[in-house]
Amino acid sequence: MNLPLGDRAAILAFAAGNREPTAVGANPMAQALGMRLLEVDDGRGVVLLDFEPAAQFVQGTGVLQGGAVAGMLDFAMAFATLATLGAAQSCATVNMTTSFLRAAPPGRYRARGEIQRRGRTMAFVRAELTAGHDPQTTIATATSVLAIIG
Repeated sequence: MNLPLGDRAAILAFAAGNREPTAVGANPMAQALGMRLLEVDDGRGVVLLDFEPAAQFVQGTGVLQGGAVAGMLDFAMAFATLATLGAAQSCATVNMTTSFLRAAPPGRYRARGEIQRRGRTMAFVRAELTAGHDPQTTIATATSVLAIIG
């Protein structure tokens, strides 16, 4: 399934639908990273995303560029936050700290984003990126503060 909706609308449609893996079609970066929604828990602010980045993100040494890895983590944290917001709200990353634990060869990845604490104007979120073939292999982690808009 492919949802050509904005990010928030795609999350809501997924949560209300049959919950099959769903590509998010409105965001060019998400498309290039091959992003799909796998799970959404809007009550707890948790999402699970699947990625298979395009070849354009592979650098000369044969591994994914760090910005692509950080992008996958950022999507997971933003989507976890978006899942908890009202219809007229959105969010924006204020800061992000990323720890790269090992090289990321081309392939499939999973990112889990989870809200640690959320107030009216800010959300404190964390994410973990694992190898798709081995969920025990953590590639990178991140924490972020997101401003809640609207």
